[in-house]
Amino acid sequence: MNRGLILLLTVILCNIAMPSRGIEVDSISCINWEADTIIFNGADWSPLFDRICSLQDTTTCHERKVVSIVHLGDSHVQAGFFSEALRLSLQQQWGNAGRGLIAPLRISKTNEPADYKMTSHHTWQHKRCIIGKKFSNSVGVSGISITPTSRKVDITIEAMSRYGEEIGFNTVRLFHTPSDNFPLLMPSDTPADLNTYSLHPGETYYTWADTTHVIHLQGNNKHAHEDATIYGASLENGRSGILLHAIGNNSATYECYNRVEEYGSKLSLLEPQLVIISMGTNESVSSRITHDAMYQQIHTLVTDIRTHSPEAIILLTTPADNKLRKRYRKNGKRRTYYAENKHLDTVTEAIKSYGIDHNIAVWDWYTIGGGKGSCDTWVKENGMRKDHIHYTAQGYALQGNLLYHSIMKAYEEYIR
Repeated sequence: MNRGLILLLTVILCNIAMPSRGIEVDSISCINWEADTIIFNGADWSPLFDRICSLQDTTTCHERKVVSIVHLGDSHVQAGFFSEALRLSLQQQWGNAGRGLIAPLRISKTNEPADYKMTSHHTWQHKRCIIGKKFSNSVGVSGISITPTSRKVDITIEAMSRYGEEIGFNTVRLFHTPSDNFPLLMPSDTPADLNTYSLHPGETYYTWADTTHVIHLQGNNKHAHEDATIYGASLENGRSGILLHAIGNNSATYECYNRVEEYGSKLSLLEPQLVIISMGTNESVSSRITHDAMYQQIHTLVTDIRTHSPEAIILLTTPADNKLRKRYRKNGKRRTYYAENKHLDTVTEAIKSYGIDHNIAVWDWYTIGGGKGSCDTWVKENGMRKDHIHYTAQGYALQGNLLYHSIMKAYEEYIR
């Protein structure tokens, strides 16, 4: 058994044995363990690894050091479980700097991760970056915008522990419309040593002394409703460590984020050292997708991110094996079956070839997860839902831990 496989099994066994994490990760028989590695394609990750290494040396100085990671994707990311498993493992290894970006998904009438709540006593109009009825190209970094329908503005932000992890925060970075008329929202219960300021248009910092797990912001908007539009918030605790900002939208594609005005500029406010892009599933279910079209959409988004965050390292991940739901009638009854997704290879190869052509690292989840036909095994072994596209909570946790392992393996090889 080689060292890489030993390390992988060690990581998984450790994660299973951690009652504080509360995540039970079962293996799936079709996983290709040997393939669980980052394919660098000539990309230089030394700046990222040097930055991570510096987190180990926070006891000798009082300077806060943070490694900011953005995980950008579709419904696989919006559900929260994939990014959560990756974030908890990274923070356990290198320090917890906070929950990171959260989005008003619940207020936008869609599913929200289970470890936070963004709620309000008032009604809001919502827009999303998903091409369709509610599409807007003026949404924020989260791909979402919520606009109050009344003069009163209030929003409650609550972080919740799922596995006994530290959830307290003493800093909220509120992302909102970059208007001079944005109402000054204030906590209903003023924390000690509260300080409110802004470093860039479209964001307001709230910092205070002691950490809390919930804060209620409220105020009155004297101008147009659009001046009080909110996009999301980053929850931070002032300590050194990892911040992982998960940005996921159901049905999202590369094109969705490409259509958002100045999206790369909005993303740059998170100051990412690593941007993980996990999309391609929704493109693969379209019969109109071509290799060239997919390649161009990847290029547009990557170029935008690199233009505004030139120091950020990018990691592309391929979509997993999935199937298309088909229906037919037999004996007067509608029946369902799942057919091979013939366009999946087109999308996967476009992502991998783009990585090769532009020296961008790729994490080939399609191969790692078992390749063609593997989704049947994932469904059978309770790692994937019966729709043959989305994973169960445990399946996503396994995926997140496997991605963590591949990053950890590359880091250890670098410092060796």
